Amino acid sequence: MRYLRIFLTALLLACAGAAFAQSTDDATPAQQIDDLRGQLDKVEKAMKADDVDDATIDDLRGTAADIVGKAQKVSSALQPNRDAAKARLDQLGPPPANGGHEAPELVATRKDAQKAFDAVDAQIKQADGIALEAQQTGNQLSDLRRIRFEQTISKRTHSPLSRAFWSDPAAALPHDLANLKTFGQSVHDDVLASWAKGSRTALITCVLLGVLLMTGVRFYLERRARDLTANRMPPGRLRRSALIVGIALTSTLTTGLGTQLIYLGLNWNDTFSDDTNTIATGIVRLVYFGAFIAGLGRALISAKRPSWRLPSLSDETALQLRRFPMLLSLTVVLFQFIHTLNRTIGSSLTATVTTSSLQAVVLSIIVAAALVRLGRGHRHAPDGTPPPARPVWASLFIVAAWLAIVAAWIALLTGYIAFAAFLASRVVWTVIVIAATYLAMRVVDDLFETLLSEKGPMSARAQAVFGMPPKLLDQAGVLLSGVARLALFLFGLTAVMKGIGADASDVVALGGKLQSLEIYGVKMQPERVLTAIGMFFVGLLAVRVVKTWMSDQYLPRTELDPGMRSSLTTLLGYVGVVIVVAIALLAMGLSVQNIAWVASALSVGIGFGLQAIVQNFISGLILLAERPVKVGDWVVLDDAEGDIRRINVRATEIQVADRSTIIVPNSSFITKPVRNMTMSNPQGRVMTKLPMPLDTDPVVVREHILAAMREHPSVAETPAPLVMMDNIDHTAMTFLVICYVGSPRDAGGVKSDLLFDIVARLRAANIPLLRPQDLVLRSVPQDAAGPGAATEPDAAH
Repeated sequence: MRYLRIFLTALLLACAGAAFAQSTDDATPAQQIDDLRGQLDKVEKAMKADDVDDATIDDLRGTAADIVGKAQKVSSALQPNRDAAKARLDQLGPPPANGGHEAPELVATRKDAQKAFDAVDAQIKQADGIALEAQQTGNQLSDLRRIRFEQTISKRTHSPLSRAFWSDPAAALPHDLANLKTFGQSVHDDVLASWAKGSRTALITCVLLGVLLMTGVRFYLERRARDLTANRMPPGRLRRSALIVGIALTSTLTTGLGTQLIYLGLNWNDTFSDDTNTIATGIVRLVYFGAFIAGLGRALISAKRPSWRLPSLSDETALQLRRFPMLLSLTVVLFQFIHTLNRTIGSSLTATVTTSSLQAVVLSIIVAAALVRLGRGHRHAPDGTPPPARPVWASLFIVAAWLAIVAAWIALLTGYIAFAAFLASRVVWTVIVIAATYLAMRVVDDLFETLLSEKGPMSARAQAVFGMPPKLLDQAGVLLSGVARLALFLFGLTAVMKGIGADASDVVALGGKLQSLEIYGVKMQPERVLTAIGMFFVGLLAVRVVKTWMSDQYLPRTELDPGMRSSLTTLLGYVGVVIVVAIALLAMGLSVQNIAWVASALSVGIGFGLQAIVQNFISGLILLAERPVKVGDWVVLDDAEGDIRRINVRATEIQVADRSTIIVPNSSFITKPVRNMTMSNPQGRVMTKLPMPLDTDPVVVREHILAAMREHPSVAETPAPLVMMDNIDHTAMTFLVICYVGSPRDAGGVKSDLLFDIVARLRAANIPLLRPQDLVLRSVPQDAAGPGAATEPDAAH
């Protein structure tokens, strides 16, 4: 096993070296332009050939797109030279008018500068012309591919229900068998030549290593993948998705590399002929693709390991579907191989039609059987519980797949064989793309959930690395997951379109058509929109970093109070967001005039519908700028009295005595009277009135009250406590007690303590707080009250 690892490592390094090896020869711009012109001429010549097929058209389209990119790169590289030559001409100035005399050196210098400018300008125009011509050629190739595609799927042959459909292949069978026999003999001769003329040691070694890769190494790597995901990875859903990816990649790479090693051993000294090499390389590619289908399906279904299964399938359904991935893989590989063989040996048209009809029948039957079992398992749960809700996209795809299968059978029976084969194969291709995209999306979700989720196993480590609160990390993980899922969805859409005859360039071209769409004079170019979105999120991150740096590092080292620091940080955040939004709009193509025009267009709606919001927003900015109140102040506004905890863009939070929070609109601080208890003086005042009987000695009472205030630790010495005679009436004398504490927040508690202490002191000194009432009874003579009057007591106080 050690030598096998060494061999595989050396093989991968060799492949990587060959892939990244590039020529270091630097060609001049003129040579590059000539080379691009030659490549474009070859593309145009090959496009006009009569025997050009779809694969060749796709290759030519890729070459044309590559020529466009290289030509634009050459033009951009020459642009600074033209600007420098133009600046040189402008510096020399125009020749004198009316045949004026100038120095011969100046004339020669201007002539050389003009010649250099003309040469560079001509090269730029040539490069731009090649880019434009290559782009037009690519459009022509796209039209040609579309026309070929429409001609292929609309071609009608005999129906399988007719006799001619079976008689024509029977008549062409001898000729096709002869071609096949000739090709088989050629392959036999090539293999014998490889055994006789090649290195037998290399052949045997490659074959043995290939078989070992497809069997022992594959099983070993799958077992190691299960052990690593179960024991080395943090707990969570990432274990399942990582294991499925590992199994799919292991199946693909080991089977594909094993087949490629066998091919390398057979063709060690390049003894294969062109036809044999075409078939052999085609088999290698098909094995890679087939192994990917089988490994992906087997890993997703996980019939024997329900706990590792990603899709919501019951165990019974998974067992019923476990053989379909391998069956589908073998069918796809077999029919693609037959199509390649037919093209290579030049089989008759009837043989191709028969192969296409068989492909449509077999693929449609396999897909229909899988859909039937999937639907049966979804309707009837084994334990009687209702099945889980199926996603909308899955239901839509199942309906579309059934419609495609029915349409394929109708087309097959009516003679449209190519269309029927196209529908059946595209359904299979779409299933493969959806499965791969689904797995990739699940991996992305599980990865970000494990790394950045608030409840993830690595949340603490991520917080320590990024220095961000858990909630923000969780939001960042969801955002990044959404962006990655969008990219994967676009990739899957491109792959599906590739399967139906389109290409990635068609998707790019479709997005490029949006450049002609203008909204209020702004071109909706996709690259600008994506750039604006990227700059917006990067800008928000930069604003947050600057705010954190100012609030945690810079401002604490200044002499500013905490309220001023909070105000500056909040104001910086608002200004930063406004600047980031403006930069994003400018990156998207909106100029300052367009922004002003849009703002003026929205001013009416803002004035009426958003009046209160705008009023509170402006009031919030005034509060942050003028700072009549700040964070930490004790304010009284209407019925709200408490500490200001936060000044937001719309409202201010006030925490009252019962620890609850009152949300007050910012406009209330601007339009209503506000009592700021701590604005100019942070001290709090304790004031109470104490009534005493008229016969009480006021001097003694005053001394007791002052002693109670002086002994309380929270009462300030300056200003000094004060006891004044506030009022005297016929019932009592009233003392006004005033003292100061360190904060208004302490006034209530200190007042209560002082009252307890004063009452205790007065009672200890036998000083009554109230004079007890005296009840006096008087008797009224009977004759004075009058006849019939009752004698009533008269109470005197």
